[in-house]
Amino acid sequence: MASTRKKISIAIAGVAALGVIGFLVLTSPWTWSLTHSLPPAASPDSPADLENGRLVFIASDCATCHATTGQDSHEQLGGGKVLDTEFGKFHMPNISPHPEQGIGNWTLEEFDRSLRQGVGPDSILPDGQNLYPSFPYTSYQRMAPEDVRDLYAYMMTLPESDKVVPDHELKFPYTLRRGIGVWRLFFLDGKSPEEIGTDVADLPEGVDRERFERGRYLVEGPAHCVECHSPRTFMGNIPKAKRYSGGPDPEGTGYIPNITPHETGIGYWSAASMANYLHTGVNPIGRESGGDMAEVIVNTSQLPRSDQQAMATYLQHITPVDQPAPGMPEPNYTEEVVMLESAVDNRIPLPTSDPQQIEQGDTAFVAGTKSLYTTPDLEQADTEDGKLLGGAKARVVSREGDTLKLEITGWQPENAPSVIYQAKGQRVIVAALGDKAVAESQRGETEIDTNTDQQWRPVTLQAWSDANDLNLNQEELWSYSKNAYQNSCSSCHSLSDEDHYTANQWVGTLASMKRFTSFNDDEYRLILSYLQNHSKDLGSDSDINQPVVEHASEGVPQ
Repeated sequence: MASTRKKISIAIAGVAALGVIGFLVLTSPWTWSLTHSLPPAASPDSPADLENGRLVFIASDCATCHATTGQDSHEQLGGGKVLDTEFGKFHMPNISPHPEQGIGNWTLEEFDRSLRQGVGPDSILPDGQNLYPSFPYTSYQRMAPEDVRDLYAYMMTLPESDKVVPDHELKFPYTLRRGIGVWRLFFLDGKSPEEIGTDVADLPEGVDRERFERGRYLVEGPAHCVECHSPRTFMGNIPKAKRYSGGPDPEGTGYIPNITPHETGIGYWSAASMANYLHTGVNPIGRESGGDMAEVIVNTSQLPRSDQQAMATYLQHITPVDQPAPGMPEPNYTEEVVMLESAVDNRIPLPTSDPQQIEQGDTAFVAGTKSLYTTPDLEQADTEDGKLLGGAKARVVSREGDTLKLEITGWQPENAPSVIYQAKGQRVIVAALGDKAVAESQRGETEIDTNTDQQWRPVTLQAWSDANDLNLNQEELWSYSKNAYQNSCSSCHSLSDEDHYTANQWVGTLASMKRFTSFNDDEYRLILSYLQNHSKDLGSDSDINQPVVEHASEGVPQ
């Protein structure tokens, strides 16, 4: 009987030993290395390009996760940020070149292995330590060994940090780090960028193949866009059919959008608008990036424009996925017009000064179109007597409560008393006047414009209005207008410089494009005034009283 029990115990021990050995083999980082092939690491003796390393560091977005918390520098990599996910809390480690708390003692080979295989050095087991895929080595595996070498060399030049970061706080069974070896066997594919996504042979005619491949390398490799912009299964992997289709923020704070070229994603974005977004962080409808994406834009904005354009080209040609964000309506593929129950206006408000701060003697500039009256009793006025348009300049003559008496000066053609222009011969409209305002206007002596033989009179009007929609700082209006012009008009084509056209030419040029924008009338008028005041003939180096011969004869706009 004792002999039988001994045999059973030995058998159980043997099975247990085989199980342990099998587990260690199955989960060993070496097992993945034996079944997959990546290009070998660059030689540590090969010369590193530190400038390329800096660009790879930026493209890889290292600082967004690993920058030392509580400070703003992207070169202090002491870590400490907490990623709170359904698997538990991941504490972003110190990756500064500190020899003890950071990675200062890592060799290039160890750095390369962690980046491209997800295996870090281990002080106990010789085969290394499996890294959790919160570190995006599933994308970094596609990086070129030379880029990894340059990145390593650059990071070793950054400041050391002795910050101690606590261990991850994960739920069981995710606490079993060794088990990540099985995850790596299933979900770390070992593919090169060229094996991912659209085949070059399937690209439409006219697509720059070299730019597309550069974009594929950046998006699928260093930039690791797929890691955030895709949903994950309960195992933490990304379903192939849902790549880039958006998903819940891992931190549970919102939804990360679909960036495929489907209409539920960014299918309506042009390549130019995508590249502009990576450069400015402002999308085609004028919304600025927020959250972690704002941090990403800090990095992508520093990349060469050619790389931003390459990433945009690639994203335009990935597989489109029909995946609306939660709460968004399904696309309407019918001919029936469907009205949404609600809509959100995300436009940035016009910059204005506090109405209470505007005093007698101030010079104010118009942000949004203002009504003018010939009486100070605005509430009793039957109708307005004129309009003061965006960008116009006015002097505050007096103030009575919330009512201002404004003085507007400018020029009028001899036979057009209902419009005040900023300068002779220029179609820069300051105000449009009704009959009462025309009667109140004070006109000077006629002057002949020698370039066109047209007769002009200087004009002054004092009229009443409220204190809203004014700004005491003209540069705030111009800054707003410049950003609106650049962000909206660069979405479809390259921008014309402000001084590319004359003030009169900008009228027709901007009018022809207005229907392609979301500008309301106030925004349009203010942007037009900005462009005209920075035009070829009305810019800071020009004499605003000198008309442009070839356009002054176009007369008064209706």
